[in-house]
This record gives sequence, structure tokens and C-alpha cells, in this order.
Amino acid sequence: MKKQFLILGLAIAFCLQLTAQTYKIDTSTITFENVNRPCLTVKYDASPKTVKKAWDDYFKKTYDVKVKGIGFLTNKEVITATDMSLPAISEKRMNMYANVVDAPGDRSELSYFMSFGYDFFIGPENYPTEFAAMKKILNDFSVEFLTDYYYSEASRMTKEIKGLEKDITQNNKSIKKNTKKARKESKEVASGLESKNISMQMENDQNKRKIEELGKAIENIKLKQAGVTRN
Repeated sequence: MKKQFLILGLAIAFCLQLTAQTYKIDTSTITFENVNRPCLTVKYDASPKTVKKAWDDYFKKTYDVKVKGIGFLTNKEVITATDMSLPAISEKRMNMYANVVDAPGDRSELSYFMSFGYDFFIGPENYPTEFAAMKKILNDFSVEFLTDYYYSEASRMTKEIKGLEKDITQNNKSIKKNTKKARKESKEVASGLESKNISMQMENDQNKRKIEELGKAIENIKLKQAGVTRN
């Protein structure tokens, strides 16, 4: 009986691990204009530039807010939207900031903070309602962004796999053709065809390893997709 409970416990732990949250929003602080400001932080698998572009697109589409600092000729670390209206948080005019930087493991970290005017920064103690509304917006963005991002990544990898499989098929046809041709040619020509076949077979082996790696990456993405849940 103890053994059965142990197996059940391990199975539950494994399932929980598979469905672990893909992102986690934390309350933190960030140094801005030489002062610690309250903020919300979250890490993503995507690059900082990808996150900033998605942030700009999201606020433009959802709230008709234009974010400055990211575009064709600019890519600032802190992107902003100043003197704007965001009724989902408050009826007052506000400033919005997002600091997006590189994080370990080819990831990025976004720190999101807002203020009323120049020096009234929204935090969990002084503006708890507004700060909670900020977290809701960050959750909304995170779910939409990661859902689209992982779908795009899986699609890109699937397309790459199909291309590699096509290359393998083409190489196999060429190998078969060369092998047949070598039987009718001189020793020198046959040797050259054999060298070409070896080269193509090595390329096939490399492509097969790449396909295997991409397949594992896609499975990992599926797990992360399942873990895209609100905090």
C-alpha cells in the first residue's frame, strides 16, 4: 500500500511539474531616476526587442496608447507612454514605463511601473487598487503575448523540420542515382560519386539530429503553452 501511495505521489508531482506556470509576476522595485520605484517584474523566453515590440502592439491595439522608445530606428531599454489615460487603472492622467533587459538563459525580464505625474509612483501600499489593476493588465498581456509567441515558435520549427526532411529526401534520391551511375563508370568517376554520397549522407545524419532537437524543442513548447496561466 505504501508503495502504491509513493507511486501515486510521484505521478502527481510529475504532472504538476509538466503544468508548472510558464511565467510568474513578482512585486519588486527598480531604480529609476536614482530612486527605487515599486514595480511588477516578469521573465519571458523571448528577446527584449521582441517583448518591447509586442508591448507596444498590445497597448496600441487594446488601449489606443502609443509606446515610445521602440521602433524602426530606436530600441531603448526603458520604453514609455507619458501623460496618457488608462481607465482600466485610473481616470487620472498617468505615465507608464517598461524596462526590458536581457535575463540569464536567453530570456528577458520586463519591469513594469507607473506614476501619477512626476513623482507619485503606484505601489502596493500607497495605491493598492491601481497596483492590482496594473497586475491584471500585465497578466492579460503575458497570456496573449506568450500564446502568440509559442505558437509562432512552434510553427517556425515545424516549417524548419519539413525543410530538413525535404533535403534528406532529395539527398537520398541523389545517393541512389549516384550509386547506380557508379556501376557503369570508371574507377575514378565512381570514387568521386562515392565521395559525394558520403558527404550527402553526413549531411543527412546532421539533419536528422537537428530534426530530433527541433522535435524535443516543440514538445517543450507544448508544455510551456499548457503553463500559460494567470498569476
